[in-house]
Amino acid sequence: GNRQRRGGRPGPASTVQAGVTAAMAGPMVQRIAAVLQLLAVGAAAQVCRSPADAGKTPVGLSSSLKSDVRGQVDVQLLCGEDAALAAARAATAKRTATTNGEAVLACAKDLQVHLEKEAETGKIGYLPPEMLDAGTDKARPRQLKTGGMYSRRAVEHGRKEEFAEAVADLLRALLRPNLDETARDKLMTTMVDFLKKADKRRSKLAEDGDLSDLFDALDMEDDGKDSTEIDRGSLKRTYRELSVKYHPDKNPDSAARFNRIRDAYEILSDPVKMVLYDTGGMEYVKKYEKGGDNEVERVGNYEATHEISLEEAYRGGEKEMLLNRRVVCRSCRLRPDLARCKACKPCPGEKRQRQVWMDQYHYRVEEFEVPSDEKCTWDKPAVKLQIERGTMFGDRAHYPHMGSQLPKHIPGDALVTLKVRKDPTFKRLGNDLMVDVHISLYEALLGFKRELVHLDGHVVEFSVPRGEVLKPGAGLVIEGEGMPLKEDPSSAGNLVIRFQIDFPKEVPPAAADVLQAAFEALPGQGSRATRVGQARRATGRSEL
Repeated sequence: GNRQRRGGRPGPASTVQAGVTAAMAGPMVQRIAAVLQLLAVGAAAQVCRSPADAGKTPVGLSSSLKSDVRGQVDVQLLCGEDAALAAARAATAKRTATTNGEAVLACAKDLQVHLEKEAETGKIGYLPPEMLDAGTDKARPRQLKTGGMYSRRAVEHGRKEEFAEAVADLLRALLRPNLDETARDKLMTTMVDFLKKADKRRSKLAEDGDLSDLFDALDMEDDGKDSTEIDRGSLKRTYRELSVKYHPDKNPDSAARFNRIRDAYEILSDPVKMVLYDTGGMEYVKKYEKGGDNEVERVGNYEATHEISLEEAYRGGEKEMLLNRRVVCRSCRLRPDLARCKACKPCPGEKRQRQVWMDQYHYRVEEFEVPSDEKCTWDKPAVKLQIERGTMFGDRAHYPHMGSQLPKHIPGDALVTLKVRKDPTFKRLGNDLMVDVHISLYEALLGFKRELVHLDGHVVEFSVPRGEVLKPGAGLVIEGEGMPLKEDPSSAGNLVIRFQIDFPKEVPPAAADVLQAAFEALPGQGSRATRVGQARRATGRSEL
């Protein structure tokens, strides 16, 4: 009676079995979905293999956005992004920016559809991360429970001028299902306000001198590097390729583009112009081109000393040394979240003067400092120190514009004063070298031969022939064995050998008799008179 009759209703047993089957279907579907998600995560790991891919590597999903500047542009979804963040990034980036909120929402919706299809098929294998900026102090959950939570977090991003993140949170709120019109209008109004603020900030950066415009002219990616880190070799190669491609002789219609490429390269290839443009705009670049130090204030020179050996001064050559200078940190303005920017401090402010009235008839002038909006840090660049042959104590190495930087200032020069250490063997006397050579009394009387190892390792031979006697204080001058002349390194000063005769401290009795006989055999070398001087006659007492 429990079996289902043909064409009839199921009996109690069938009902129970169907209920059990239905109950088992839910967990089974969940397990299958979990497995599919794990497989998708594994495939996503193949698409985005390392943390370095975040924000850089496209995952293979894209949409379009109507930009205010370039019309329809392609928007690629990058590793670490969801549909909202990809659309917000494009909407606030200089090349693809827009203040049209509806266009941004349409782009985000289209990307969201692609992501939902990807979640079903796992064809590419990408899932947006549950945590944004994972592993950093800005880590936060991507999905929030209510629209109000998204809105409040967007306001916090806006206060920090993180407009892409603010727009992304508002897009996530707008992408929620069953959103009523009042909430939608409010969220859209707030998002458009952030888009306009982002546009205003870009305009302000352009007035001050936005280097990203120059990189854009050369079709180069602006990675926010400071002027000291730019690969100028790569910059030069890119300029050559583009200048040939867009030269007016080949493309008459591209004269404006060619001029833009040329102007961008002239600034980016010159560290001085780059700092002035970045902190003061084209106004300061033109002042510098017009009158240099007469038009733009200059930072004081950086002074340093470096010690070299006498051998290095003799040989000449090249060595590396580190400078220590203050530089304007461009990265802090573009990416204040970078780890290296934590050590940056506000640059020294600008010194100005103002009148302070003491009463109706008297005033005084006082100096005050206007705080700088720029951040500075300390940089230790390596420079090549060229040591000329014959370098003197106090000579200077000059490195133009390698001194400290300040906003809207010409960088100072780096001046390195060379100090030459004393050598244990050689003493320098201008372009001459002097060496003390100790000889015995035997050698002073009977001659000798010596070999002197010079500063560069070559051997100088000199001798005193037998029969020639050296007296105390005697010396020897060897031409051309001194220091090389800086003005003519093929010529050199003299080498002065100063002899120091080492007399015996005592003469043993056995040797005394032999020496006496030997000296008495030499003319005028025998024993002398005991009394020295002539006998004098007494003159008596003198009276006044």
